[in-house]
Formats: sequence, C-alpha cells, structure tokens
Amino acid sequence: ITVYANSSWHWVTTSPMTVLPFAIIITLLIETVSIAKFNNVRNIKRVFVIVSLANMLSFLAHYAERAYRFILTTGGYSILSAFNKGPYYIVLIGYLFLTIVIELPTVFLFLKKEVSNRKKLILTIVISNITTTSIVAICERLICIGKW
Repeated sequence: ITVYANSSWHWVTTSPMTVLPFAIIITLLIETVSIAKFNNVRNIKRVFVIVSLANMLSFLAHYAERAYRFILTTGGYSILSAFNKGPYYIVLIGYLFLTIVIELPTVFLFLKKEVSNRKKLILTIVISNITTTSIVAICERLICIGKW
C-alpha cells in the first residue's frame, strides 16, 4: 500500500480555492484587454468569450491531470482531492506550461482572421498568460499560507 506522510498539512490562512474567483476575474480581464487592445480587435466581447473558453479548458486540463495523479493515494480518480489535498498551490510552473500549450492554439485559432499581424497575436497571448499566471502565483503565495 502506498502511503504519503502529508496528512498533517493544513492551510493556516485560507485555501487557494477561496482566492480562485478573484484570480479568474483578474486573469480574464488582463488577457482580454491586452489581446484586444494590442491587436486592434474591435469585438472585445468575442475576445472575452474566446479567452474565457481557453482558460476554462486549461484549468480543467490541469485539474484532470492532477486528479489522475491522486489515484495512487485515494484509490480512485478524485477531483476533490486535486483541489483540497496536500500543500499544493493552484499555480505552479507546470500550470504555466499547460496554460500556454492549451490557450495559445485555442485563442490563436479563433482570432487569427481578425488581426493583421499573427506573430503579434501569438506574442500577446504568450506574454499575457505569463503575466496573469505570475500575478496569480504571487498573490496565491502571499494570501494562502499553510503549515505541517
């Protein structure tokens, strides 16, 4: 039987899940405005819907992968464990990588015909994702404190 000795971990201040709604709002606003403004896309509602879809896909992919890793310790595929178990922040370096891998092609696919410079669109998508992921990671670590 596989056993992990992190059963005494707990969040002292608050869980990263309580910060998540604010992180979502900030992320969607920054990414939508930067992509629309820097690429002169007039239909900001369309950009918002596409960015929201891409963020939802990357978020779900991250937690599906994490839930899969919990099979060893929980005995099954556990989404709840992915959100609540262990000393894990939501945003780690792998999250940034997975975010770019999913969001870049998704946003680019739906907006490439609406921009004059596709390289600029790609650069804006990547930079806005790095920016928002970094902001959320820093805030998460400042607000959510845990201990063993």
